[in-house]
Amino acid sequence: MGYIPDEVVEEVLQKTDIVQLISEYILLKKRGKNYFGICPFHQEDTPSFSVTSDKQIFYCFGCNVGGNAFKFIMLKEGLSFPEAVQHLAKMAGVHIPEGDKYNQREQQKKQRPYKILAATADFFHQNLLYHKGAVAKNYLQQRGITDEITKNFLIGYAPVGWDNLLKFLTSKGCKETELEQLGLIIKNSKGTSYYDRFRNRVILPICDAAGRVVGFGGRALDDSKPKYLNTPETPLFNKRHLLYGLHLARGAIRDNGYALVMEGYMDVVAAHQFGINNSVASLGTSLTRDQVKLLMRYTDEIIIAYDSDAAGVNAAIRGLDLIQQMGCRVKILQVPYGKDPDEYLREHGLEQWQQLIKSAYDLIDYKLKVAMADNIPTTAAEKRSVLQQILPNLANIKNPVEQEENIKNAASNLNLSWESVSGELKNYFAKKDKNISKQGKKWTNTDKLTKPSHNISLTNTHHQAEFLLLGLILSDFDLFSIVKKQITAEHFQNNQLKNIFSLLIEDGTGTLARKPSQLMQNLDENSQHMLGRLLSVEMPQGSKQVAVEDCIKNMKSQASKSRQEELLYHLKIAEQAGNKEQVTELLQELQQLQRTINTDLP
Repeated sequence: MGYIPDEVVEEVLQKTDIVQLISEYILLKKRGKNYFGICPFHQEDTPSFSVTSDKQIFYCFGCNVGGNAFKFIMLKEGLSFPEAVQHLAKMAGVHIPEGDKYNQREQQKKQRPYKILAATADFFHQNLLYHKGAVAKNYLQQRGITDEITKNFLIGYAPVGWDNLLKFLTSKGCKETELEQLGLIIKNSKGTSYYDRFRNRVILPICDAAGRVVGFGGRALDDSKPKYLNTPETPLFNKRHLLYGLHLARGAIRDNGYALVMEGYMDVVAAHQFGINNSVASLGTSLTRDQVKLLMRYTDEIIIAYDSDAAGVNAAIRGLDLIQQMGCRVKILQVPYGKDPDEYLREHGLEQWQQLIKSAYDLIDYKLKVAMADNIPTTAAEKRSVLQQILPNLANIKNPVEQEENIKNAASNLNLSWESVSGELKNYFAKKDKNISKQGKKWTNTDKLTKPSHNISLTNTHHQAEFLLLGLILSDFDLFSIVKKQITAEHFQNNQLKNIFSLLIEDGTGTLARKPSQLMQNLDENSQHMLGRLLSVEMPQGSKQVAVEDCIKNMKSQASKSRQEELLYHLKIAEQAGNKEQVTELLQELQQLQRTINTDLP
């Protein structure tokens, strides 16, 4: 694409939350005022990738890569700068003037399905708000759903009739074929006409993680079957890749440290009604690998709260092993009295629900409970059969202390010795290792093909003083007035730090210092990484002004010493050449410089 105006670039940057953006790719956990996670740009075991929310920058202490939102998306998606701006502009809803008519048509074509679905959701929502929606309103009121929650989830109503939506959308210029492709209408058995898929149903729009409507769920208000009807699979809607309510729950999942996964739409709506905003639904299926990946962007702990009937228990068990295998901790909340979460919350309230959360079963406890529910094992064969069900889960526990506790727990439940369970686990590992050796090792994780790291080093005390000085200025720009009177860019020996200081001098007003993500835009790649490091490191406590003065003194002293070495070199050359006049001039400057150095000594 062509030139993007600076004001558009700035608007995109202002409307992009870097924590939310990076959370779409890696799991971030808050530590102090920053967020940390495993770096997506190099292989590591201990999180060294830092994201600073207030400064809207990222920096990795392991590979020294740093930058703003544009830089992150360029590295992660392999995009050019204009492509990165365009990518983030779409997410932020910022219009980019486009001179290329072909590109405009392509973008309009891509956005059209989302616009049709958004218009559909609004149509249903407006039906609920006005006279046509009385029956649906009554249903929602009976379930205690407030107007605020109805608005947040954009709940709507598909009225009685065969072609209400069809007429509305075709009047807006939509073609029947594209509506059929989006699952909104169905062709009749004769193939001569179309009718609405959703009729006389409460409608719950289903959104992707970015909050775009991609499909719908409809709850029947009469005896129609099925009771819940989903959009069929379309180019935008595949329920294995979606979680109902995730676009509303992402922040709460990150803040609470865990996701609460329910089975149905109304469970999630009721949960949010009670302030349980970290809840999502798996759309009636056991959790899939893609759904777990979605959740792992925000947390590494999942609590399953499916219905307590047999189907709910079976659905939970099918997803448990997968969750653990993918590296998440998993717990199971069992709703008593055969209730689903929606019913339990309405009957017993938030306080008792919180008690259920606290008493949620760990994975192995739950599997033991289910396996022993109908028949307590007494014979060796029965005990071994139950043990075989949990051995893969014991093996997947990486923490040795946690594994030890679970071995003891399993032994206690099965009335076996610790040695017996531990021995069975060792046999399991031995068989697994044997199978691996037969198959041969395979590299399956492409993330281990790492990008070259950028080497930013501060090898001496002078560079450390330069680094500290700039860090202090960026943390409190009022200090800049003191610094610029005594220091110039030439006092900096580190080129990246010099570039940053030069920009601050050039700007003068402090605008760039107070908007680090914009400062990034004006720096070369290595200087961006250095700025990222500057903004990610905590500055020392104590008097900032005293620290600034110390840094200035160090840098001036180092500059004087460097000049002294340069003069001594030229003096030697002048003496060898017999240039007495130049020797005299150099000696005078050396004497003056020495007095300055002596004055600067502490």
